[in-house]
Amino acid sequence: MKPAHSAKPAKLLPLLPLLAVLIAGCSALQPANVPVAAVYRLDTVASIPAPDKAIGNPPASILIGNIRAAAGFDSNRMLFMRQPHRVEEFQQSQWQKPPAAMLMPLVTSALESSGLFKVVLQAPSALQTTYRLDLEIRNLQQDFTSTPSRVHFVLRAHLSDNQNQQITAWREFDVNIATPTEDAYGGVLASNQAVTQALQQLTAFCAEQLGTLKGKQP
Repeated sequence: MKPAHSAKPAKLLPLLPLLAVLIAGCSALQPANVPVAAVYRLDTVASIPAPDKAIGNPPASILIGNIRAAAGFDSNRMLFMRQPHRVEEFQQSQWQKPPAAMLMPLVTSALESSGLFKVVLQAPSALQTTYRLDLEIRNLQQDFTSTPSRVHFVLRAHLSDNQNQQITAWREFDVNIATPTEDAYGGVLASNQAVTQALQQLTAFCAEQLGTLKGKQP
């Protein structure tokens, strides 16, 4: 005759699968062991020189509209390509903010130091300005399909005359910069050089258009 207590462990056997599910569920709620991302920001690598056409005591003012970004470039993800048409993102590196948000103060500073405008404002603003500048980031990614890898930065600009509510000119600035190292940080350094070059071209574009518009005035 078996001892009376020998049947108790057998009663627990059907509960073992349930306990396993509960333990697994609790472990799933724990934070994953993901490395902390390195966070980078866009910046200029040098001061933006004033264009040759800058004049003293400029009469015009300008409003920088909200800077947009094409689909895929409107987040803080850092993008790259290893194969044509295939876009990937760095898993342990990201931008501090979406590039469009980081670009706004850089554009403002470049236009303020250009000497082209009496006042430079950022949207939203209720104040009336002579001109409005709308910008869109069309591309910002690191391309590993060549060696060294390169950063491709494309910025599109539309300049509008607020007096007649018409676009007076637009231009696309396309900059490619080789990276000093084959990693995300090398891409950041190249991105900052690309932004600097694009802003130099942007201020030259504004100077050119202001000179053209001034020449059309009666």
